[in-house]
Amino acid sequence: MNSFHRRSKTLLQTLLNANIAGSSPSRVFTRSQCYKAVNRRAITELKNLRRDPPKEPAGTSDRRTLAEALHGRIRATGPMTVATYMREVLLNPAAGYYSTKENVFGTTGDFITAPEIGQIFGELVAIWCINELQKFNYDGHIQLIELGPGKGTLMHDVLRVFERFGLSRDRVSVHLVEMSSNLQRLQADKLCNGMAHRTPADQSEPHVQEGTASSGINIRWYTDVVEVPKGFSIILANEFFDALPVHVFCKEASEGGASWKEMLVDINPEQKEPSFRFIQSNRATPYSVVFGKRFDGKQSLLRDRNRVEVSFETEQIAQDMARRIDGHGGFGLIIDYGHEGDKTDTLRSFKNHQLHDPLQDPGSADLTVDVDFGFLKHFLEQDDKATTLGPVSQGTFLEAMEGSARLKSLLSAAKDEKYRKMLSDGYDELTNPSKMGERFKLLSVFPSTLKEFLKTSNKVVGFDCKK
Repeated sequence: MNSFHRRSKTLLQTLLNANIAGSSPSRVFTRSQCYKAVNRRAITELKNLRRDPPKEPAGTSDRRTLAEALHGRIRATGPMTVATYMREVLLNPAAGYYSTKENVFGTTGDFITAPEIGQIFGELVAIWCINELQKFNYDGHIQLIELGPGKGTLMHDVLRVFERFGLSRDRVSVHLVEMSSNLQRLQADKLCNGMAHRTPADQSEPHVQEGTASSGINIRWYTDVVEVPKGFSIILANEFFDALPVHVFCKEASEGGASWKEMLVDINPEQKEPSFRFIQSNRATPYSVVFGKRFDGKQSLLRDRNRVEVSFETEQIAQDMARRIDGHGGFGLIIDYGHEGDKTDTLRSFKNHQLHDPLQDPGSADLTVDVDFGFLKHFLEQDDKATTLGPVSQGTFLEAMEGSARLKSLLSAAKDEKYRKMLSDGYDELTNPSKMGERFKLLSVFPSTLKEFLKTSNKVVGFDCKK
């Protein structure tokens, strides 16, 4: 057993026996329903949405609904791409889901994420980060970046563990990338006890909000990851990429050979206005031309599929992540539900924990797409600036991180039987293959300079086996 692996075991054993202050039994609960992300962003509209949206003028309560606005836009300019539709539904400043809805998750919202199920998830993510940090032999300042922080629960748990292991305000700063001002305020309540202040719009600072955690660690909010200062970074993305808009392409055979056509959103003439339908473009679109030139024939990505969902915004963010850790050091951990190129049609909507028609009442429900980890790995590695390990299933990762032992430690300290049951049920929810254990996957990201070392050492805990 090499020294890295021995240190991993030591860290894990320390956590298993630790009574980490701040554990919250009220957070541990079970649910079945759906699993959905809490984020986020549209690269092309970030500059216009950076600050708080303007307050609604008096007398505008009779303004058009988002469905009416989209209907008018399509009638004027023609069918829109699925990506454009998703972006409007999720991020429209006046009527988008994340822009206007106060309570998007939890038992009274539309979905619940893994960190909300129990403290074990965030604790083991933090321990994995600390273990990998040791391998860099780096003792400088650490930027802890999270993309799409949700309620702030994952970061809250990670900071609690970091502080337990001596990573305090002298070494760590937190940088949260979040588009929704509603969620920014919710995260400030969780992480800063509500004591965060907004950055005035007339200042040139890249962050839109700033606060301080109870441990004294500085926390800043951004609407674009490119605005986060450069430096050694640990980047976390839990259920982030599934909410980024996708383009949908279908392969169509013809006498001149097969070609890729793009799926679009159009007005549905058979129903009362405003209503919508999906159609296939009868001619090439700019995006279908680009997609065909770049990816047609790449069977490692397409896998003989005749329908593919691709997010070019995912590509932009993945490239930024790769450049950041290549130029300034660091690593990343991506957690999301998804597949490795074997699915074709995953666009769906959730409302009140139930499936919802994605074209009905746009802006009232969440839209999501399973992450294609084949394309995500390709985007991260295409410029040879980053290398990846995984994806591995969430159940495999948590068990490799000795989650069962941590659960046993928590159960032994718990006196209340109801709380003990919630702990057990929550961990089962996270790891059971028929629940979140298999469907959710983790992908680790490192500088490409470590590629050969990682390949030969095979000692990245949780990623030393494929499944």
